[in-house]
Amino acid sequence: MRECSNCGQPNSENAEFCVNPQCRTYLGWATTAFSDPAAEPPKPTRAATVGVFPGPPRQPNGPATPSNPQRFGVRVTMDPTELSVDPGAAVVSTVTVHNTGTRVEEFELGVAGPLRPFAHLEPAVLSVYPDAKVTAVLRFAPPRDAGVRAGRAPFVVGARSRVNARVEDKVSGSVTIGSFTELKAALQPESSRGRKPARHTVVAANLGNVPLGVQVVLADRAGALTFEPPQAITTLPAGASVETPVLVGGSRKWFGRTESHAFTAQVSPADGAPPIGLNGVRNQVPVFPWWVPTAVVVLLALTLAVIALVPKHKDTVPGTTGMIQLAAEQILENAGYKPVIVQRADPNVPLGQVIESKPVAGYELKHGEPVQLFVSIGPCDGGCLIEVPNVEGLKQADAEAALKAAQFEVERSIEVPDPAIAKGLVISSSPAAGEKKEPGSKIVLKVSTGPTPTTTVAPPTTTGGKGGTDGTGGKEQVEIPDVVGKSKAEATEKIQAVGLTSDIVEQSNATVAAGKVIAADPAAKSKVDKGSTVKVTVSSGPEPIPVPDVTKKPKADALSALTAAGLKTKVVEQPDTKIADGAVISTDPVAKTAVAKDTVVTVTVSQGPPCKSGFVFRLAKPDDHVCVTQTIADRTKTENSQAAARVSATDHTYGPDTCVQGYVWREAVKDDHVCVVPQSRTDAATDNAADKDRHAK
Repeated sequence: MRECSNCGQPNSENAEFCVNPQCRTYLGWATTAFSDPAAEPPKPTRAATVGVFPGPPRQPNGPATPSNPQRFGVRVTMDPTELSVDPGAAVVSTVTVHNTGTRVEEFELGVAGPLRPFAHLEPAVLSVYPDAKVTAVLRFAPPRDAGVRAGRAPFVVGARSRVNARVEDKVSGSVTIGSFTELKAALQPESSRGRKPARHTVVAANLGNVPLGVQVVLADRAGALTFEPPQAITTLPAGASVETPVLVGGSRKWFGRTESHAFTAQVSPADGAPPIGLNGVRNQVPVFPWWVPTAVVVLLALTLAVIALVPKHKDTVPGTTGMIQLAAEQILENAGYKPVIVQRADPNVPLGQVIESKPVAGYELKHGEPVQLFVSIGPCDGGCLIEVPNVEGLKQADAEAALKAAQFEVERSIEVPDPAIAKGLVISSSPAAGEKKEPGSKIVLKVSTGPTPTTTVAPPTTTGGKGGTDGTGGKEQVEIPDVVGKSKAEATEKIQAVGLTSDIVEQSNATVAAGKVIAADPAAKSKVDKGSTVKVTVSSGPEPIPVPDVTKKPKADALSALTAAGLKTKVVEQPDTKIADGAVISTDPVAKTAVAKDTVVTVTVSQGPPCKSGFVFRLAKPDDHVCVTQTIADRTKTENSQAAARVSATDHTYGPDTCVQGYVWREAVKDDHVCVVPQSRTDAATDNAADKDRHAK
């Protein structure tokens, strides 16, 4: 029997390591020693790892004798050393332990740093022969929790010999934790009742790991309630919550029954995520119950109520800057103003938020007047399209001011009689409200002249058997037929039938079918001299869309740009030695080609350089273009098909993709959580490292 000099455990003569699981000392050290009995064992080439291993270091085993000199040493390396991971996901690195000594060593691995609770080494103990290298996999899997803050977190990986405690080494690295935002909100209480305003509280909680700006806007569609304050803006630190108190009250009623008014508290995160809508109810109780018996008392009370409700202040424009468009419109309408939306590109204001108003907040303005709301469409590179503001029902001067503010040019105004619209008010615009046009586009306004005046036309006088005149040289007048919505041929026929001629002008229109009449100038039912010319505007269909130039852009950005332009997409992939993997090679139709809306654009995306002979794409995911052998590619396909069966139904230590016992995440590409045997993950890391040399040049 061979006794372990470290713990005294008996072992067989041919055993290399102590069978005691708490010791596992290499038994060869029992009869070996350092070359100089008076000298200390050699120190590691780099500083010892501080805080990596728990507890005091072990003592070296065996006495030193000069008869059997040995060399001790270890070097630890890691690839990569700079890692990035999103909370709720995992990232791996390969740790390599090189035994630079002359005898077999057993090394234990450890991790130090703020992310140590989320680090896992596999295996954590390595047996390494002299001048040999053995690898372990280091995985960081931080949970999706506000406590895991975004940013760079340093760490240290160390290896220490179990045979000689003074032989150890370390390597440093860092993990960059990605950011995420998550907002929850609640209204407390959801309903209130009383005569005086009641206190409600909007509670917003930031469950993300980065600070988040939050805007709270309260409104009711009927405009029967008051809110103090009507809006609030705050910034929540990661993991923090804030309570916004709001006094909610109704208009003061002296008599009647209790009225219920629904209202909303809209909580909007500044990161552009959809807002959270909270619903509440205010039950407004009148000052006196409805059954007050004396009519005189009721009349007197109503008189006092009217006097009490007379406003003591002038009408002013309410503040809307920073609100989302819907809430700002509601507040202006409740205040008695007409909001006119003017779009403007602004890289500093999120999409859909109000940049400013004109007139500004606090400006004295009569009820019923228009207020221009400048709403952000976000950043805009190159030429961007702006919606034509809705100026119907505005005075001509106000309409022209709104169009000018939206960077459009009013080409001309056409006066048309309209019995339903007062004189001087805008009937419509061409292009119509809501159409997207380039800044500087020309707009034609149709302005009402009021009802058509009634005129008495003297009957024509016949002289010498000739008719058609009144004897004074005046011409016969005819009424223009209504041809809007008719086909071009039908409109021409109707106009010619009453003795007029038509001048056909084509114009693109997104809402009127091609070949149909958009408008006539002069308008229908107007009376003109017989033989006059009527300008007929006919739709040529939607305005053609130029295909955006997305060449060399990432696939996701390219598809987003094409979709935003009103086009549909189809993606095909092919290898390319010049265009980076995942970037767009070309489009069909090519960039700047004018096409109809919803046209399908074929986007050819690069798979990167093709693989050399003997290799194929691995395809762990559709965009995985790492070159591997056909055997590895076939195994990867099989692993993908068996992935669901290898996920644990009960263990969620590493999230919903936690593997069953015996399997680990493959990590061939980012977020590759397919469960495989450990060797398959090692092969994936090896293939990733060798990929740069497996592509054709």
